Amino acid sequence: MAKRMAFVMAMVAGLAACESAISDPADGEDRLALQDWVAQSIAGKPVVQPGRVTLSFREGRVSGRGGCNLYSGPVEYEKGAIKVGPLISTKMACAEPGLMQQESAYLGALQSAERYTISANGGLTITSKAGFIVYSGVPRQVRPDQ
Repeated sequence: MAKRMAFVMAMVAGLAACESAISDPADGEDRLALQDWVAQSIAGKPVVQPGRVTLSFREGRVSGRGGCNLYSGPVEYEKGAIKVGPLISTKMACAEPGLMQQESAYLGALQSAERYTISANGGLTITSKAGFIVYSGVPRQVRPDQ
């Protein structure tokens, strides 16, 4: 009976360890792809319409909303270094003042990304030649193609 109880306790502990590894990844590479990101500021300026500039990582690609248009492109990242390849985007115009300029600045900064850090409070900062893009993490959105 004691051996059976020890075995059951070991199995429970093993399952708990697996669960914590999945829900609380240790390294930034896992955290980048496990949630989506919403930009709070671009090159030191607050986002014109919060929630409209987003970033997602999936299978070697980034995608999201630039404010008006959808974008996507290749990405490589490891140990704090990040390189975003050429981005493609839709070409809709936005009537809101400043939104097109913000989108242009955002896509330019993202495409020139060099480094990333994830803060203790779960925020993401991407450093580029154009300055910093600061994001907050949000739960992963389910897309129709998944």
